[in-house]
Order: sequence, then structure tokens, then C-alpha cells
Amino acid sequence: MSASPFFKATIVGILFLGLVVLGPASASAGNMFREQALFLAHINLGGGQFFTTNYVFAATEGTGSINVKCFNDQFQRIGPLLGVNVALSATGQVAQHTPTTFGVTIDPLFASGVGWCWADTIVGSNDFNSQITVGVTTDLSVGGILNSSSSSYISTNSGLGETSSLFGGVPFFTTANGGVHVLHLINPLTTTRTVSVQLFDTNGNPQGTISRTLNGRAQIALSIPAAFGLASPPTSGSIRIQGPGAQGYLGWYFQFFPNGRMIFNSVGLDGDTTAQLPPAEAP
Repeated sequence: MSASPFFKATIVGILFLGLVVLGPASASAGNMFREQALFLAHINLGGGQFFTTNYVFAATEGTGSINVKCFNDQFQRIGPLLGVNVALSATGQVAQHTPTTFGVTIDPLFASGVGWCWADTIVGSNDFNSQITVGVTTDLSVGGILNSSSSSYISTNSGLGETSSLFGGVPFFTTANGGVHVLHLINPLTTTRTVSVQLFDTNGNPQGTISRTLNGRAQIALSIPAAFGLASPPTSGSIRIQGPGAQGYLGWYFQFFPNGRMIFNSVGLDGDTTAQLPPAEAP
């Protein structure tokens, strides 16, 4: 199953359980670079509800203009051919966007699904801050997911400006009491990379390893621990990711809890083996 149907099946399944939403479970991260990868989601759940994303850009270092180009889960370009420009004409200025304002929701190659975007500083050389909010809402206006009382499963993280060539990981996953964990990996570069993903229980005992190939601009979504095909998988543990020794992966993870809370956080990357997204690789 590709990333879009998999995410939709996961979200619909969670809503079907009738979980009570107790409020946002935010997982913030600092990441201020001039090139950033952004998680993209816009899934029609029916009944006017969407699992979608809202973006905030801030000119923290100084003025500039950011160009955003997006890809679907088949690593195809979506949205306007030239992308969408985000002008930040004053230090500290804030601009908000959604999948609709990025122009991807009317693209027949996307319309509803998951993907990712590359945000590239095209005027000036200043770094910028970004905030990505995911959740379920009926309000698709800019900032609507943040302001609507009907929004649920809300969590926030940042754009990512570095890839890893070697180690990365997720500190904790759990499926206890109906919890659901999804690992989302992206290769924002143009060269194919292969990564291995290793599962551990909470005592550090290896449970299995799988290998996945990420084509250039591609993404994968893995249900943890189901992706490992284990007869008796652990209900909780951690995940280690290992790259091929060449730059090429980054990602986020989603942990849905049975009390209606969600964690949306970035995969931890070993700082000794990371590199910033190169402007020359921008689409």
C-alpha cells in the first residue's frame, strides 16, 4: 500500500474507534535553515473532515522570499510548476499557508493524500523558521486547524533542513491498548538511497530488520511494528535507522495514543553524520 492510502486507512481507523480527544499533544523542534523539507497531508475523511496540514513561516534571521514546491507519494511534482512564493519583507514577519494555498489540492496527481514539499530561500540567504501543524479539522482556511474548536489530533513540529548518511531513530513506539505508530521517511535528494530499519523492544533486544529503497524525492510510510512481519512483535520499544553512508534521508513519526492524543515529531538524526539540504538540489 502506498503512503496515501496507508495514511488514510490509519486515520479513518483511529476515528472509527471513537477516541475521545483530550487536547493537542505538541512536539516542537528547533530547525532554522534556508532549505527545509515539509510534511504534506490533505486526506478527505468524509463528513467534511480532513486530516491536513497548516504551515507558518517566520523571517527570524531577516527578510527574504521562500519558494515552495511539492511532491506526491509517487515522487511526482504537484502544484504550480514554478511553485508558490512566500514573501517575508520584514524581519520577524509571519506568513501562513495550507495545502490549498500551495495549489496541490486541485492537482489531479494529488487532490487528497500525503506528500512533502521543499521550501527554498530564493531571495537573500537568510534562514527561516517553520511550523507544521497536523490534525483533523473541518476548517480548511489558513490557520483554521489552529483556531477551530472542532479540530482534533493536533500536533506541531518543524520543517527539516538536514539529512543523515548513517544513524537516526525513534526513541519510543507503542501499540499498547490500541496505540498506532507510523514512521514516515523521505529522500529529498535526487539520488536513490537504501536504508535499513531495525526494531528493538524496550530492553534493547533486536526484533528484526527491514530494508527499504527510497528513490529520489520519494517517501515511504511504515506501520510499526507490523512492517517487520513478526509473529510476536513487541508492543513497545525503539527504532534505529541506518543510511548507506551517503546523505539521503530524513523524516517524521506519528504516535497515536488511545486517549486521543497524537505525537508528531521528527526522526532523531546523529549530528556527526548529518548535512544541510544543498540549495543546488532544490527542485
